[in-house]
Amino acid sequence: GIPLPPGAITIDMRREALAEFQMSLPGAKAPIDRFARGNREAMTKKQKRGALLFFGRAGCVSCHAVGGQSNEMFSDFQLHRIGGPQVFPLFGVGTGNVIFDGPSANEDFGVEQTTGDPSLRYMFRTAPLRNLAVARAFFHNGAFGSIEAAVRHHLNVLNSAANYDPDANGLPPDLFVGPIEPVLAAGIDPLLATPIHLSNGELKDLVAFVKEALFDDRVLRFCDLVPTTVP
Repeated sequence: GIPLPPGAITIDMRREALAEFQMSLPGAKAPIDRFARGNREAMTKKQKRGALLFFGRAGCVSCHAVGGQSNEMFSDFQLHRIGGPQVFPLFGVGTGNVIFDGPSANEDFGVEQTTGDPSLRYMFRTAPLRNLAVARAFFHNGAFGSIEAAVRHHLNVLNSAANYDPDANGLPPDLFVGPIEPVLAAGIDPLLATPIHLSNGELKDLVAFVKEALFDDRVLRFCDLVPTTVP
């Protein structure tokens, strides 16, 4: 091809190219998608029971939405304060290269950090739930090591926050747990303020729905799409 002069490829071009590529990878042929298109056998009974909890008594769909602007991504893409554990790295030579928030540099102020708006402290955008089966950790900072632990937190935020165990959640040794008290003092989203009790069986059903019914196994082949060369 014709050589391009320096600066001919702009950051906007890169953004558009990346967006186009991402839009080609929806990963939306999961059991729930096939079920919604008429295949009533696409979901197991366990997943179906979990779906009833997700869309019903557990209240998950209130934030992990599927209608309107959600575009079936299981997120309202809005900001919420859900009392997640604070996780931070050490800063300095041979450690981390980012100074975290707070007087002791051991907090994550969430959206306030990028906007400068104190009213948004400890708030984060609702994460989409598709294809979590291949995720290594959960929440924006990887504080939880399993989908079950993340779900348990949503069901009883105060109990989960007070009893967070970094070792049980496989937190990497170069990360440390910051103070939870200021997070809880800032308030929890009203949608999560009241604990929701599920039996062990119901919890497993709900986890099965999130982990299995929303998983499109085509994502396992996404790495095959990495080009050998780029322009």
